[in-house]
This record gives sequence, C-alpha cells and structure tokens, in this order.
Amino acid sequence: YLLTKRARTTDSFLRPNNMEIKRFVFGLCVFFCFYRSVSASTCKLKAKFNLSGYKNTDKKKVVVGGMFPVHMRIASSNGNTSNVPVFNFRTFRWTQTMLFAINEINTRKDLLPNTELGYVIYDSCFTISKAVEGTLTYLTGQDEAVPNYRCGTGAPLAALVGAGGSDLSIATARIMGLYHFPQVSYCSSCSALESKFQFPTFLRTIPNDRNQSTAMAQLVLHFGWTWVGTIAADDDYGKYGIKDFKDQVEEAGVCISFSETLPKVSSPQDIQRIVKTVAESTAKIIVVFSSDVDLSPLIAELIQHNVTNRTWIASEAWVTSALINQPGVSSLLGGTLGFGVKRADIPGLQEHLLNLDPYADLLTEEFWEKLFNCTLNYGKALSQTKSAMVANGTLSRTARSVPDGLCTGKESLAKMNSTYSDVSQLRITYSVYKAVYAVAFALHNLEYCVPGQGPFVGNSCADITNFEPWQVSLCACSSRFICSMLNVHVT
Repeated sequence: YLLTKRARTTDSFLRPNNMEIKRFVFGLCVFFCFYRSVSASTCKLKAKFNLSGYKNTDKKKVVVGGMFPVHMRIASSNGNTSNVPVFNFRTFRWTQTMLFAINEINTRKDLLPNTELGYVIYDSCFTISKAVEGTLTYLTGQDEAVPNYRCGTGAPLAALVGAGGSDLSIATARIMGLYHFPQVSYCSSCSALESKFQFPTFLRTIPNDRNQSTAMAQLVLHFGWTWVGTIAADDDYGKYGIKDFKDQVEEAGVCISFSETLPKVSSPQDIQRIVKTVAESTAKIIVVFSSDVDLSPLIAELIQHNVTNRTWIASEAWVTSALINQPGVSSLLGGTLGFGVKRADIPGLQEHLLNLDPYADLLTEEFWEKLFNCTLNYGKALSQTKSAMVANGTLSRTARSVPDGLCTGKESLAKMNSTYSDVSQLRITYSVYKAVYAVAFALHNLEYCVPGQGPFVGNSCADITNFEPWQVSLCACSSRFICSMLNVHVT
C-alpha cells in the first residue's frame, strides 16, 4: 500500500498538469514574438539604390551586365554634389554600342545560335559609390542589393562589361573578385589592374598603361627634351601612369620641373594654383595623365589666362576627346602629341545610333531632350510656355495647343553634329564592342564544349543554363582568340 501510494505521488509529481502546459506554451509564444521583433529591428533594408539604365532579362538564357558613366556628377570642395548631373553624349554612345552588339549577337547563326542574351546596364555617374551600388545590385539580381545573395530564379549572370575609368573598375573588380565573377573593362588601362592576386577575374580590351607610359618616355627622349612638367589626375589612372613615366625619364637624365595633381572635386583654388605653376615654369613640355572629365576645368582656365607656347603630351583618355577638343582650344593645345587607342569601323552601328526611339526609356528620353533642347513631356512644356507668357505678356503657340519647347519625337539625329553620332573615331567604342563579343565567344565555348574535352575537372563541360561565373572566365582564357581580344598573354 505504501509503495503504491508513493508511486502514485511520484507519478503525479512528474506529470505536468494542464495549467503548467499552458504556461509553458504561453512563455514559448512570448519568446518567439520577442525574437521576431528583435530580428526585425536588427535586420532591415537600409536603402534602395536609385540606378538608371537598361534592363532586358525576360525569357533570356544568359544575362550580361554593363556599366557606363553616362552622367557626371559635379562635386565641390565642400563635399556637396550637384543635383543636376551633366549628360555625356560620348559615353551614351558606348552604352548604345553594347546594346547594338548584344542585338547583333542575338541575330547571328554562327555565334550562340541557340542562346539569346539579355542585359542589365547601369549608369555609374563617374563616381565610385554609384559603381559599387550597380555592382551589388547586379550580383543580387534585384533592385534591393543584398550582399552575398543571388535573389530570384532568373537567367544566370555571365560577366560585367565595365565599369568605366580605372578607379571605378578597381572598386568593382575587388567585389567581383570575391565571387570569382568575370569583369571585362573597355577603358580601364591602369597598370595596377594587372595584378591577378588582387583582381583575379579582371580582363580588359584596352592596353595596359605601362605600354603608354613607356611610349611617352621614349617620345620625350627621342626629341631630346630634358626639362618637362607633369600633371596627373588624383586617381589610380593618373598616379600609376605618371609614376611609370617619371621613373623611366628620370633614370635617363630628364629633370622634372613640376608635378601637379588635378583635383577630383571642383576646387577653383587648386586649378588657379596649377595654372600659375604652368605659366611661371620655364618647362615648355607638359605631360598629362588624366581623363577628359578631370582635365577640362584646367583647360578652360588656361585658355582664360592665355597660356600658350607649350607642347602637351597627352594620355589616351583625353587626346581624342570631344570634351577637350572644343572651339578655341587650338591656341593652347595646337601641336599636342599623344597615343590613341586603336580605332576601327563597326558596320551597322551608325544606323543603330540614328534610329533611337525617344520614348523607349527614361535614359533615351533624357538624351533626346538634352540634344534637341526641348522636352517630350507635354505638361512640362505647357507649364514652361505659360510661365514665359506671363513674363513677356505675349501669346504663343499655346493657343493652338502646341506649347513652345515641346519635342515632336521625330527630330533628326542625322542632322545634329554631335559627339554621339560621330563614328569617325571609334576607339573606346570599339573596345566596348570587343568586350561584349569576348563574353559572347566565351559563352559559345562553354555551350558547345565537347564532353571529355572540357576545361574543367575531369575534362568535363558546364551547362549554359546553370553555370558558375568562374567557368566563363576559364572558357575565355582557354581560347587564344579571346585572349588576344582581352590583352591576356597565354603561355
């Protein structure tokens, strides 16, 4: 009896009653609610990047990324950035060249005949921050960038064509290299990018700046110039390029009169100081390693001060630039020597450039309005016309429901003498064209790989609909033809 009673007592002690179970469940619910609230408060989207560009990925087998500095944001020395970025017609032509190349590849029967390429193209605004934003967004696969994640089940990403200048590509290449993702640059020539340890997946269709620095040094030595000045942009392109040049000429006995650095942000004081240095120096030979964007403020100021009787040695980034070659610069830059990137003709490109639909997308609409100095927005044109009528007290075409300043959408691009439609000097444009084709040939090698003869482990091949980015890089560098396009030396 005692044993039975003790057993019952123990059993009732060990078995929880209904009240205890309810308390336990209630506590568990409180814990999970608290955990979810903490998680929600600590993990949230910080920002949604405002990126402009082109996107066509629906029903595409493979997607190619692109990045171009279509806009240029003007930053001042106080850290403020202009709210009205400058539209660059030359770089917009580069963007259209990528679209042209992809459309051309998609219609070819001998290159990726069973694969239609899509594209995602972003505007880097000639700033590192925007280039990084575009890279993260492209890798994520959606508008909200989530590092280390590929969101969505769309077509696989093949490579990134971009991102513009050397400092932009250095920033993006560090991110792309983390994921072994191929990047093919069309105008990043900085010698620092040759390091495969730092930039393992970076390729380019433009020569390394070491070649240009050597050529500039040999030019100076050839003419027997022994007293020169140097000017470089305050970025990797300028610093590395001018350093390579100075190392070579100083070793040969050339003396450097002055070494100035162009500011990356608008600084009238720095520009005035450089102008004074150039004007007061006895050196008549000046070597400049800079982009056209960074150099243009100095050129304008030198013209204002009527600085002449100088021989300029130009790097490829500005020697053929329409931004520099403006009316009135001949007094300053007449007789300039420089080394240009190889030029070529691209059949069919001009026809593509001249047949744009101004209503196709926001970027093309902005281009149209900037070029023809009008607006495609009827409401905006009407508002501007009414404001002008109030100010002038006159009537206009508004009475006939056609506001002044309204684009018709049928303006002729062919009649406009603009940098955009000028195809006589296709240099960087041709590099863009080659970059897109290099990616296409790599994908072609990947798709038509013969089992047992592939470049991967066990001579295997990859699936064009489900491949890893590093496999595209390997397919690119396994071909001598593609490597010659990418300036990669095969041993």
